[in-house]
Amino acid sequence: MRLYAVILAFLAFWMVTGCSDNKPKELKPVQTRSTAPVRSAPDTTEEVATVEAEPIKPKFMYDERRRDPFSSLLAIKDPVTDDAEPLTPLQKFGLNEMRLIAIVVGKDEPRAMIEAPDSKAYTLTPGVKIGRNKGVVQAITPHEIIVEERFRDFAGTTRTEIKRITLPHGEGE
Repeated sequence: MRLYAVILAFLAFWMVTGCSDNKPKELKPVQTRSTAPVRSAPDTTEEVATVEAEPIKPKFMYDERRRDPFSSLLAIKDPVTDDAEPLTPLQKFGLNEMRLIAIVVGKDEPRAMIEAPDSKAYTLTPGVKIGRNKGVVQAITPHEIIVEERFRDFAGTTRTEIKRITLPHGEGE
């Protein structure tokens, strides 16, 4: 009970001292000089020239060729788009969403079978477009598929990235 009385007295004292009728001091407006002050010349007959102040140049000037610092870094990769071409079913999914099922390498050109997230299987040959970033199958080896993706990075330059989709290892391998 005594603790509550002490706390209550402290809060009352704090509230009373916090209120005052004193108004805050008004700040004087800051005046800027447009010209440099003119100094008086010694007692000679030479004319005194007034010196005009040069406009203040900023110390740092942002280079517009650099990336926007306020743009999101999460949306770095924008695919190189060609609106004239419709998307294939394999271009609706990302490469990491697809699962490589089988690779057949023989006398003809190599082929690979991929299962997409829509539970459909697709056959790939070199040159087939795959993935959201307009990737193209470059090569099919006995253990992996090599895909080349072209995209625009945050600076707007076109970059090429090589991605590999590998066969999962079996239990005995």
